[in-house]
Amino acid sequence: MFAVIDVETTGGHLYDDRITEVAIYVTDGKKLIKSFSSLVNPERKITPFVVKLTGITDEMVSTAPTFAEIAEEVLSYTKDCVFIAHNISFDYSMIKREFKRIGIPFRRSNACTVELSQRVFKNQPSYSLGNLTKNLGINLSNRHRAYGDAEATAILLQMIIEEKGESYILDHSNANTQNIDFEGSLTQEIVDALPEDPGVFRFVNAEKEVLYISAAKNIFAAVSKFLLSEIKHSRYVDLFKNTASIDVQVFNSVVVAELQEIEDIRSIKPKYNKISIAKTYPVGIYENRGENSSAFYVERNPNGKALWRFINEKRANSFLKKLNKERRLAPPSFPNHKEVIDKYRNDVEHALIEELYPMRTFFIIREVSFANTIYAIYIEDFSYIGYAEIDREFYDGRIETLKENIIYCENNPFVLKTLQRYLKRKKSVKLIAC
Repeated sequence: MFAVIDVETTGGHLYDDRITEVAIYVTDGKKLIKSFSSLVNPERKITPFVVKLTGITDEMVSTAPTFAEIAEEVLSYTKDCVFIAHNISFDYSMIKREFKRIGIPFRRSNACTVELSQRVFKNQPSYSLGNLTKNLGINLSNRHRAYGDAEATAILLQMIIEEKGESYILDHSNANTQNIDFEGSLTQEIVDALPEDPGVFRFVNAEKEVLYISAAKNIFAAVSKFLLSEIKHSRYVDLFKNTASIDVQVFNSVVVAELQEIEDIRSIKPKYNKISIAKTYPVGIYENRGENSSAFYVERNPNGKALWRFINEKRANSFLKKLNKERRLAPPSFPNHKEVIDKYRNDVEHALIEELYPMRTFFIIREVSFANTIYAIYIEDFSYIGYAEIDREFYDGRIETLKENIIYCENNPFVLKTLQRYLKRKKSVKLIAC
């Protein structure tokens, strides 16, 4: 059974806004079984933009039930169903947070019709609900009302099932852990108690030895997926048998969680973590250096000591070409002097670093509004030093305050790659030169 859900909200902020309308269509994939729809009193004002978009006004929801008053219906209609939504991360998270506010845990296996449609209906110009339904011939009435969008999503789900079968939805769902046969001390209760926040989780045995470490955007979902996908993998049989508990460290910042994971693996060296920068990025830029000559080339060599590593040859060659062309770093025509060659080599190494870091020494600042937390990642002389986590209330804007709260870590290639990805998303961060 599938519970197709759509919600309307006071705004688009996952953590601050509230639900104003919810609709649920329960289907077996072929026909509608039952449905539920209700306006919801969000107990706060609706933004003017949303009023114009949905037509739902403060007056309309003022006499509507609160989410707490319809919670039992939502629980009943979604029980034993896969939770389906178009953009699951938003609708599912909004529902979960409403339940969290009233002290009720809510977890359902879930799947996203955006992701499913991208796999089944390829090469569509757009996968937004409005454009996708139009292109697939689905009649979408009452757009931006929960009952209208949920109905259209239910029809879309039916088309996907007709194309691929019901098992396809189940195979691509973010399942809960109900079907896992736990071994040893690891139990369903331990997994169910995990938070659904970004952070680091550690599998620990009865002797308090850390066996496995990983970072995750959603700790519960990541652990559940790991257990479901790897439970029969021979490499992890002993891991699951020997795990007595799962320790977690919540950060509210995925990149900081990833940096902490790297540091923990380096310092603790858990038995079941097999991470290799060379295996992850097998292609590198290498130097062929003679007494009075130097040339850089690209090669797939997981064992060699590369200046920088890439996922494939195409990216590596493109990067090297860019350095030579844009920065004019082609080797000298007559490399007769050691000083000239040394300068050329240093220029290439410096250019590689500059492609990663916009300045020599600086802080990467990420403010997490819903958690009132400021994260600061410190780069000094092109090297990663560590990070700071500061309560917004106690941050005075001074660089000295950031430095006083740094948790020092070791620089390594995995850190550099993680920060490289992060710095590409400059909209979410700000940089402070030191």
